[in-house]
Formats: sequence, C-alpha cells, structure tokens
Amino acid sequence: MKSIGVLGSTGSVGSQTLQVIGAYREDFELVGIVARRASERLLYQAREFRPRYVVSFEEPSKEWLSLLPPETTYLKGMEGLVSVIENSQTVVNAISGTDGILPTYLTLLMGKKLLASNKESLICLRELVQEKRELIVPVDSEHNALFQLLSVVQREHVKKIYLTASGGPFRNKTIEELKEVRVEDALKHPTWKMGAKITVDSATLMNKGMEIIEAINLFDIPLESVDVVVHPQSVVHGIVELKDGSFLIHASQTDMRIPILHSLYYPERKAFPFETKSLLDLSPLSFEPLDSEKFRSVSLCKWVALMGGIYPAVLVGADQIATELFLDGKIGFLDIVELVEEVLSSVNLPDPKNIDEVLQAIEWAYRKGRELAGVHEL
Repeated sequence: MKSIGVLGSTGSVGSQTLQVIGAYREDFELVGIVARRASERLLYQAREFRPRYVVSFEEPSKEWLSLLPPETTYLKGMEGLVSVIENSQTVVNAISGTDGILPTYLTLLMGKKLLASNKESLICLRELVQEKRELIVPVDSEHNALFQLLSVVQREHVKKIYLTASGGPFRNKTIEELKEVRVEDALKHPTWKMGAKITVDSATLMNKGMEIIEAINLFDIPLESVDVVVHPQSVVHGIVELKDGSFLIHASQTDMRIPILHSLYYPERKAFPFETKSLLDLSPLSFEPLDSEKFRSVSLCKWVALMGGIYPAVLVGADQIATELFLDGKIGFLDIVELVEEVLSSVNLPDPKNIDEVLQAIEWAYRKGRELAGVHEL
C-alpha cells in the first residue's frame, strides 16, 4: 500500500487524482489532502476518502470541523502541509501557481517521491529539480508523455523533442482580432477543462513556452533540441524525433486521469478504470507550425531559458500578475505578454541563491508588473 498526500486536492488535477485513487482504494493510504479554502468540496473529499489529515490555509467554521470523519485530524496552514509531506511516501503537488513552489521544495528536500503538476516550481527550482530528478515523475500530459518516451530510447539517439499545443481558442484569429478578445473568450479552451490561470496561459501559449523550460530542467535537454508544434486535436501529447529520421509519438484521449494513473503507479502499469476511446475515435490527427509572431510568448520563454539565473522566477511572477490583471479586466489580452516583457526588461537583481530569494524575485516581479500597469494597492 502506497502512502500518498495530495496537495491542491480541490483543483482540477487534485480532484482527478482522487478519482483515480478512489478507483483503486486498496492500493493507497491517503495520508492527507491540502487546499487553500475550507470549502464544501474539501469537506466532501474528507468525508469520502477519510484521510489521516485534512489541511486548509483558510480558517474553517466550527460546523465545518464538526462534520469531519472522526479518524481525520484537521491541521491549519504550513503546519498541516509539512505534516502531510513528512508522513507520505509520495506527494502529488497539484497546487496551482506560485503557491506550489515551496511544497515542491519541501517534498524534494525531504527525499519524497514527487508527482509534479506545478509548473512554476519546475521552472524556478532548476538546480534542485536536476539534483533530485530521480524522485520526480511529471504528471502534466506533455511532460508525462515525454518522460515515457525518453525512458525507452538511448539519449544519444534523440535529435529533438516536441511539446504539442492545441493552439488554444485563438489559433485561427489574426493579431488584429486578438486586440478585441474578452476574458470569457480566453476561458473557452477547445479541448481541456482547467482553472482560469492555466486556461489564459493556454490562450497566450505562455504555458507552452514555460513547458519548454520545464522540459529542459526535467530531462536535461538542450534548448535547441526542444520545440513546439501545434496539434489542434490534443491527442498526441509528446513527440521524440530520433537521429535516424523516425518519430516516437505518445497519444491518448484528452483525459488527465491517464497521466495521473501512470504517475501514481510508475514504473508499473494499471488498467484505466474509466471510459476509454478507440484509436479510430482519436482520428484524424494533424500538425501545424507555431505562429511565433502571433504567439510571442514562446520565443520569450526560450530567451528566459537561455538567460537562466533570475529570469525564470521573474517570468513566473510577471505572468502571474499580468494574467490576474487581464482576468480583472484591467489590461487587454495582447497586453499580457507585453507586460511580461516589460518586467523582464526591468530586471536588475542578482541571481537567487536559495528558495527565499527565488520567492522574493517572484514577489518583486509581481509588484513591478502592477507598477508598470499603473495598478496600485488600495
């Protein structure tokens, strides 16, 4: 039986992780579930799965606490987060955004197996990720696909790896049309159901640019050997091109529970316990070049990968605030990448030497983004 903690249990990836665990309950001891809010969903999960610990960073009501199962202990904030990590063999970090960086750091520092779904931590903690690579199994569909493909080939045979992008909701729009994009338009992803932040990142393709940096850190692949190809059907999740001219392709239906299941059981394989589609259901497949003029975020992230040092942390903080400002209606869609570029151009900070300085760099970029956008704290 595997002891497991799920961080960010009420989000999209966290909820789907619990669905998979629920299908194979006899294989897992759920040590704890962690969420920001003491929500009805978190309470439902606690009552459904009866973990040893349930953790929130928001103070729950007395009534909420009274409804917890008797065998479940409530812990608040960092104390609870640390307890879940300490008592788990495996930790799923499905916390979104910059809040997930410290949990990744603590998990790897404690030598726990990390099922990694937090993009920001894999970008910002490059040295730690590379040092502890053997403890990490990536959960997100693209990197999980590449993780599987690269495990069956000799590295010297690899010419290039490709991350696939659906192209988002604006694949066929012109730059002029993008000037008129509204928030509700950006939140209509054509193939995946995700949170607001990652959905907007998918619309700008900032997520795909960041995934390039992730791939470099996770797989020790040089920047020039990583590229993006547009694949509207979102069925092919990763491609490895070999030196002999052949391509290895990982494909599956667009269901995050497939890479979650793989990561939970790696290196074993388990039958997918939910509805599956046939190969014919997944057809036809098509690939297109990326329009780098329309989606400048990918080239920007490649530059950040090349620069390294302080820049990945600044990229993360700048994108966080730019996306928030767009969602709040304070800047336009095309302003997102422009604001991130402005913040990166303003950097005059030393490279971070520890986790505190990484988090400080992110906070600096967040504040700088607000300042450059003319948005001030109340």
